[in-house]
Amino acid sequence: MASKDVRFLASAVVIVSAVLLVGRLIYRGGLTLDSHTPNPMPAWEKEVKNNSKWIVVTTIQLPTKPMVTLSKLSGWSVVVVGDTKTPSTWTLPNCVFLSVERQKELNYRIHKHLPYRAYSRKNIGYLFAIRHGAKVIYETDDDNELIAKSLEEAFQVDLKKLAGNMLVYVPEKGKSTVNPYVHFGEPTVWPRGFPLSDIAYSSKPVQYNKLGSGLQPLIQQGLANGDPDVDAIYRLTRKEAGKKIVIKFDASAPPVVVPPSVMTPFNSQNTLFHYPALWGMMIPTTTTFRVCDIWRGYWAQRLNWEVGGALTFSTASVYQDRNEHDYTLDYKDEFDLYNDAGRLVKFLTEWRAPSSATGFFDVARALTADMRDAGFWKTGDVDLVNAWINDLISIGYKEPALRSPNPAAALGGATTHTPKVGMTCK
Repeated sequence: MASKDVRFLASAVVIVSAVLLVGRLIYRGGLTLDSHTPNPMPAWEKEVKNNSKWIVVTTIQLPTKPMVTLSKLSGWSVVVVGDTKTPSTWTLPNCVFLSVERQKELNYRIHKHLPYRAYSRKNIGYLFAIRHGAKVIYETDDDNELIAKSLEEAFQVDLKKLAGNMLVYVPEKGKSTVNPYVHFGEPTVWPRGFPLSDIAYSSKPVQYNKLGSGLQPLIQQGLANGDPDVDAIYRLTRKEAGKKIVIKFDASAPPVVVPPSVMTPFNSQNTLFHYPALWGMMIPTTTTFRVCDIWRGYWAQRLNWEVGGALTFSTASVYQDRNEHDYTLDYKDEFDLYNDAGRLVKFLTEWRAPSSATGFFDVARALTADMRDAGFWKTGDVDLVNAWINDLISIGYKEPALRSPNPAAALGGATTHTPKVGMTCK
C-alpha cells in the first residue's frame, strides 16, 4: 500500500474516532453541543407574576372541581398545560393556561421532543414554573380532589420545619425494595410499578429509625384514598364486579423516608418536589403512558441519592374516584412494569456514577444513557434529557452539588410504629 493511502486511512480513523468520542460524550454528559437561541419572553408571559410555590397540571377537560380547589389555595400559583384536545376557552383565576400555541412561543428545547396527546407535555409546565421563580412544585391530576386543608398540611413544604415524627425505613436484610402502603395500614395492597417478585414479602412488618440530619426529603409522595394508584393486576384480581375499590389509608401514620439503597415506585399524581430536585420532574416519552411516570420516579430516586436527597411518603391528601374502564388495556400498557421493574431496581441500586463526571448534570446524562443501553427506554429520552438540562440552565436553574450517598446519614436512632390495619372496603 502506498504511503499516501496509509496517511489517508490513518486520518480517516482519527476522524471516525473523534466523531464517536464526541457522540459518547454528548450522550454520557461530558459535552453539550447546543446552538439553540431562546425566543424573547412573549408579551403575555411578561405579565405572569413570579412565585416560589407552583402547582403543575395537564388537562384535556374544562376546569374540574379539583382544579377549582387548587386555584384557590393561598400562596400558590397554578400552571395548566393544554394539549390538542384541551378547550381553547380554558380559564380559571390564579391559573396560567399554556395552550398549544403558547407552548410553541416559549421555544423550549424540549418542545420538539414532546409528542402531542401525551402526558409528557407536562414537562413544559415544569420549566415554566421554574422560570417564574418556583422553589417548590406540586404536581397532580385534574381528577384528584384535595382532602387536606392545605398543601402545607399534607407535605413538608418548608424544609426548615421538618416534622419531628418523621421516620426512616430500616430495610430487610438482602432486600432493596419496601412497600410504603404497609406503613399506612394496607399490607395487601401495592403501588403501581412495585416489582411483582417482591410482593410476597412486602407485607411483612418493617422497622424504623428516626430521621437524622443527613438527608432532606426533596421528593415527597402523598397517597390517595378511594381508588389509589395500584396496577391492573391488583384491580383485575381484587376488585369485585359492580363495586368500586375504596381504600382509606391510616391518617395517623407519620411521614416515612425511603433511605438510599432502598427503592419503591412513586407517581406524578400527588407529588411535591423541592428546588434541589426539580431536575427530576422530567417525564420520558419513549415508554407507554402507564410506565412513563414510574420510570421517571425510579430514575429521579436514584439520582436524588447523589445530591443528598430522599424520597418520603405521607398519608392520603387527595381522593381519587376513577371511572370504570377496561383494565385489560391497562394491563397491556403496564407490561414493562411487570416484566422490568425488578430488573430496573437491581440495575439502579448497583449503578455507580462515572468517575469522569464533573457535576450532577454529567451524572444525570450518564444514567440516562445507561438506562437506554439497558433497554429501559430509547434514545429519544436521552435526547430529551439533554434538551431538558440545557433548558434548565438557560432559565437560570442552579445545578445541585454532588454529595456521596450515605444511607447511615438518615438514621437518628431506632423507633417503632404500629400501622392501623384493615381500612379497605370494596
